[in-house]
Amino acid sequence: LVAQESAALIVLAASLLVFRTFRERYLLIWILGWLAYFISRWTVHGSLESDSLPRYLTAISHAEFILAVCLFAAAVFVYTNARDFLLPLLLTSIGVIAYAAARALLWPDSVTLRVALEIAYRLIALTASLQLIRFRWARWEIGAWLLSLSLLLQHLKWAPITDHLPPGFSLMGSMMLGLSMLLVVFDDYKLRTRRLGVVNALTTTITRAQQHGPMMATALEELKRLMHASAAWIRLLEGDRTVIAQQIGLSQEYLRERNAVKLDDNLEQVLREGTTKVMKTSAATEDIQPCLKAERFHHVVLVPLLGKKSAIGILVLGSRHRLSYTPDEIEFLTTSAHQLGLAIENLRLVEQILRSQRQWANTFDSIHDFVLVHDAEFRVVKANRAILQRLERAPADVVGNLCEAVLPRNYGQWSGCPYCHGSDEGFYEGTDPCFGGFSMISTSSYMEQGSKQKGTIHVVRDTTDRRIAEEKYRLLFEQVQEGVFVATPEGKLLDCNDAFLRMLGYTSREELMALNVDAELYASREQREVFRREVELHNYVRNFEVTLRRKDGALLSAMESSFATRNAEGKIERYQGFLLDITEKKRAEEEIRRRNRELNALNAMAVIATQSFDLDEILNLTLRQVISLLGAETGSIYLSDSDEKTFRRRAGWGQRSAERARFSEVKFPDGFGDLVTRSRTEVITAEYLPHLPPLVAEFIRADGLLSWIWVLLWGKDGPMGIMGISSRETREYTSNDENLLVAIGRQLSTTIEKVRLYEETCRAYEDLRHTQEQLLQSEKM
Repeated sequence: LVAQESAALIVLAASLLVFRTFRERYLLIWILGWLAYFISRWTVHGSLESDSLPRYLTAISHAEFILAVCLFAAAVFVYTNARDFLLPLLLTSIGVIAYAAARALLWPDSVTLRVALEIAYRLIALTASLQLIRFRWARWEIGAWLLSLSLLLQHLKWAPITDHLPPGFSLMGSMMLGLSMLLVVFDDYKLRTRRLGVVNALTTTITRAQQHGPMMATALEELKRLMHASAAWIRLLEGDRTVIAQQIGLSQEYLRERNAVKLDDNLEQVLREGTTKVMKTSAATEDIQPCLKAERFHHVVLVPLLGKKSAIGILVLGSRHRLSYTPDEIEFLTTSAHQLGLAIENLRLVEQILRSQRQWANTFDSIHDFVLVHDAEFRVVKANRAILQRLERAPADVVGNLCEAVLPRNYGQWSGCPYCHGSDEGFYEGTDPCFGGFSMISTSSYMEQGSKQKGTIHVVRDTTDRRIAEEKYRLLFEQVQEGVFVATPEGKLLDCNDAFLRMLGYTSREELMALNVDAELYASREQREVFRREVELHNYVRNFEVTLRRKDGALLSAMESSFATRNAEGKIERYQGFLLDITEKKRAEEEIRRRNRELNALNAMAVIATQSFDLDEILNLTLRQVISLLGAETGSIYLSDSDEKTFRRRAGWGQRSAERARFSEVKFPDGFGDLVTRSRTEVITAEYLPHLPPLVAEFIRADGLLSWIWVLLWGKDGPMGIMGISSRETREYTSNDENLLVAIGRQLSTTIEKVRLYEETCRAYEDLRHTQEQLLQSEKM
C-alpha cells in the first residue's frame, strides 16, 4: 500500500473506532465514503500512468471516487439536517458516476469530457462545503471550516493538473479530510458535553433555588452562553398578555416598549402546538419587527415553557448572527425549557404557598382579639400575638402545652379549656374566666386533612368597654324622659323606651309594637305626609309638632325630632327620634294667651271707661270685647230704669230673631227670683232656669241658640242690668269663662254707676244753673 492508500485505510479504521462510541448516521455515511475512497485509490495501485491501466479499472476508480465524494456530501447534508438535498444528490450522483464510468471506457482521451467531469464532482463538493459553512456559521469551530476546505482539495489523478501539484499534496488533502471529519465528530461530542453540563447546572440551580427570579436568571445565562445567543428572556403568561419576567442582554428601550404585550400569531402558535420555532426578524409581525431590528437580531428562537398541564410562558433566545440549529439542539432547548417551566411553576406555587402562609400568619397575629387553637386533649396548637402579649410568654412556652398550664385561673375555676362551654360551635358572651371583665367567645371546630383528630378554635373578644358603654346608653335610653322610638317607613314600631309607653298610656311594649304607627298613633294623616316629605328632603326634622292619639283615645301634642337611616341604595330603612309631650305646655301657653286677651280686653274697657262718659259707647265696646274673647255670635246688654223692674236694651250684637226684637224693653215684676236675689248670683246658666220666674226664663231663651250665658250687673241695692252672649254651636263655658264674665260685669257695674253718678251730677249742676238764672231774673224784676 502506498502512503495515500494507507492514510485512507487509517482514517477508515479510526472512523470505525469512533463509530463504536458515537453512532451517528452521518458518521456511518462518512465511513462508507472512506471505503469507496480507499477502493478508488487501491484500484489504481502501483500505476504511474492512468493510460497503462485497463480502461475498466480506470472507470471503476473514477466511479468509486465520485461515489466517495457524493457520500461525503450526503454525510454533510445529514449532519446539517439538509434532508431536502439528499434526493437531488442521489440523482446527481447516479448521473455523474455513470458519466465518469462511460467517459473512462468510451472517451478516455477527451479533454472536454474530463473537464466536465472535474467540474461536476467539484460542484458537488462545493455545494456540501457551502452548506456545512452555512450551517456552522458563527460557531467558531475549526472542524467545519477544515472539512469544507478538505472537500474542495479532493481530486482525481489527471496529469495536466496533478503533475504541477507539490509532492504529498494529495496525501495531505486526504489526511486533512479525515482529521477534519473526526474534529467535526469531536466538536459535536464536545457540544453534547456542554449541553449535559448546562442540564446539570440547570438541575442544580432548580434544586437549590428558593425563588423563581434568580433561578431564571441563572438558566438564561447558561442557555445564552451555550447557544451563542445575544440576548435571552422569559415571558410568562398573565391572562391574554405575556410579561417579561427575567432577561439578559435586552436594552431598556425594548423593555419599555415590549415589557407586557398581547399574544400575537407566532406566540399563540408556539404555545398552542408546544413546539420550538425559529423566527427570522424579516418574518416577524409588523408590531414586533421594528423592536427586533432595533436590537439588531437576525432571528429569535421561541421555545414554549410547558407546565404540568399547559404552557406557562415562552423562552426567547435572540441572536444577531445567522445560526442554524440541529435537531439535537432544538430538542435540547425544548427539554430544557420544559424542565425550566416545571421548575418555574413549582417555585411560583411554593412562593404562593409561602406567601399565603406568611399572609395567614400576619393576619393571624394582626387580629387584636385573642385567638386560641387547641386539640381534643386541650393542648395548645396555635396562639396569636395578642394572647401571647397578654400572657407575657413566648410562643414556645405556650404551643404544645395544656391550656391548664398556660392560662390563668384568677377569675374562676375551670378544667380542660376555660372557653369550651359544652358546645362545639357557636357564640357565648359573659364573664371572662381567665382575664376578667366581659368577653364574647366564638367557638368553632376543625379537622385536619387526612386525620380524624378534631381541634377547636376560640376567638375571644374583650367586650368590657362595650358592655359598659352599652349599659350607659341603655340607662340613658330607658331613663330619659323624652319618648325614644325606632320605626320603619311602613309604620312598624321596632323599639321604644318606657317614657314613650307612658306618654301614650300603654303598659306593655308588645301591645304598642303590635300597632301600626302611622294609622293608630298619629292622629293627622296630613301631618304624617308633611313629615315624610321633610325627612325625604332633608333626612331629618327638628321640633316638628305632631298630634298623637293615646290608648284612651285622648289627643296629645308632641314635639318630634327625628332622622332617617338609609340603606346602600339610599332608600329609607327606619326612622329614629325623640318625642317630647308638649300638651301641658300648649295648654299653659293657651291659658296665658287667653289671660292676655282678657287683660287686654279689661284694660281696653277700663281705658274707655276713664276716657268716655258715653254709656252707649262703653256698653257697645264692652259687648264686642266679650263676644270676641269668648267666641260668641250674639250678645245683648240691658240696663234697668229707676223702678228697677223695667230693663231696656242699650247694646246688642248679631241678633236677628223676632223674639229678641220683642224684648227690646222688658219688665220683670217679680225680679229674678228669690234664689238669685238672696245669693246675689252673678252668672246665670242653664242650671238656674228652673229657679227663675217664667218671664225671665223666656227672656233668656229668646235667641233660640244652643249655648248661652248671662251676667247680672249688681248695684248697691239690686241688679242694675244684665249682659248675655250666645252661640249657635254647643259649647260648655268653663269656670274661667264665668270668672272672666264676673270680672267684666263688676267692672261694667262700677262704670255704669260712675256714669250715672256723672249724669246725675251734670243734671244737678244744670238744675242749679237754671235756679240761679231764675233768681237773678227775680231780683231784676
